[in-house]
Amino acid sequence: MRALAAVLAAASMYAALVAAPAVAAPAKPDVPHEVFSPDGTIKHVEVDPADLPKVPKSLVAAPSRLKEVEINGPSDNRIDLVFLGDGYTAAEQTAYGTEIDAAWATMTEREPYKSYRKLFNVWRIEIDSPQSGVSGDPTADVHVDSPLASAFWCGGTERLLCVDTTKAWEYAQALVPGADQVLVQANSTKYGGAGYSGSDVGTFSRNPLSREVVLHELGHSQGDLADEYDYGGPEQYPGTSEPYAANVTIDSTGAKWGVWLGEATPDGGIIGAFEGGDYSRFGVWRPSENSLMRNLNQDFGLVNREKLVQSFYGEINPVDSVSSPEGGTHNATQPLTVTTVDVPLTIKWQVDGVAVPAWNGKKTLTPADFASTGKSTFALKGTVTDETAMVRNPIYKPDLTQTLSWTVGQNSSTNASAAFTKTADWGSGFEASVSVKAGSTALTSWTVEFDVPAGFSVTSTWDANRTQNNTRYTFTNKPYNGSVNPGQTVTFGLGGSPGNFPGISNCKVNGNPCS
Repeated sequence: MRALAAVLAAASMYAALVAAPAVAAPAKPDVPHEVFSPDGTIKHVEVDPADLPKVPKSLVAAPSRLKEVEINGPSDNRIDLVFLGDGYTAAEQTAYGTEIDAAWATMTEREPYKSYRKLFNVWRIEIDSPQSGVSGDPTADVHVDSPLASAFWCGGTERLLCVDTTKAWEYAQALVPGADQVLVQANSTKYGGAGYSGSDVGTFSRNPLSREVVLHELGHSQGDLADEYDYGGPEQYPGTSEPYAANVTIDSTGAKWGVWLGEATPDGGIIGAFEGGDYSRFGVWRPSENSLMRNLNQDFGLVNREKLVQSFYGEINPVDSVSSPEGGTHNATQPLTVTTVDVPLTIKWQVDGVAVPAWNGKKTLTPADFASTGKSTFALKGTVTDETAMVRNPIYKPDLTQTLSWTVGQNSSTNASAAFTKTADWGSGFEASVSVKAGSTALTSWTVEFDVPAGFSVTSTWDANRTQNNTRYTFTNKPYNGSVNPGQTVTFGLGGSPGNFPGISNCKVNGNPCS
């Protein structure tokens, strides 16, 4: 292992991240237990839960603000990565922002984060600390009142940088309700960090080398990857069943990653079966001689990259949205558009189960495309796939694929329409009704969506379900009012604020213009 200038703490995180909502602190104190020593070796430490830092009740909630680092799409279909700064005063927040920009840039120099950064929304939260710095820097007797109680010398181990994980999640979820992963940067140049197995929290300092903690921890928390070093546990691997993690096995042939055997791996050497890993020297094998899950300042190996990519798609879908509700009937006189995440994807189409190669790659099908089939009504299926070379394991392939389907009516003559009417406005608020009218074809469900001007919001709805993405609102039918006969109308209502509401824009009903 390469010698390091300082240390980093990391915890085995075998629970995959969930898209929403993030789970805050575990029922019992979450104890970091893995420490990188100054010479680069890794050891396990015991930390008494009573020694974990906690923000005192006397320290009131500090002012906090949400800033965008990189936003790539709707939060419900992105991995929300949230940085929090601790020990930064209000005057130091600009410097903190520069630090996080640099940390994210460093992370996205490594694969697979380099190729898949567009799957992430990255936020930073500024928290104004009453004092600058964090406890334990430079010596164990130094105490700093900081909003997250970050502290070196956790459990008596100098470079173990602990934090109040409950408080960290409170700040994160208050501003990013769908947060998936929290990373706390301490305002210190001392090298250190920690990882928490039950909280999806990692800590690191301003020392540039400490950014390794972020990558190593994401290997655990996002990829369910095991540590690949071979000390800290029993000499002989104690397990008798195949480990859950993708990067360790009790099969000396390495058949678990057989699709990669013999391939050159970016962490050095070739993929094979190397004895030692998951804290034991014997009876367990890893896929490569070295990797970021074994030593710091390495790359993720091929097997590790593959599992991380698969885990990304466990949290998001290749498709962000479609212009006509998936699974419903699409009017062939209107174009059909599929909006995808911003990574290389293939899209293939079938009409009544037969491939249409001429449409391959098209994200918008036009009325002329539909007319070219010569069919008045047909079943349409689109298959969107990430065919990345980073994933070979056939078990993972379905996670990288999304299939969409519609019934297309070539002769559907009249679309449904919708009309917005403001019914009341009292200065501080307003009410409105929206009528949905079926065209010549009966509706079995309906979706109305529109934008409201910046500064206005919809706060209540009746006779419809409501979701929001920034200034765009989407309303769908209740179970009792989704069926609308040809030419008939149903109405739902809404309330909002403030008053003097000027009206809506970009209105669509079932993917088509409202009128």
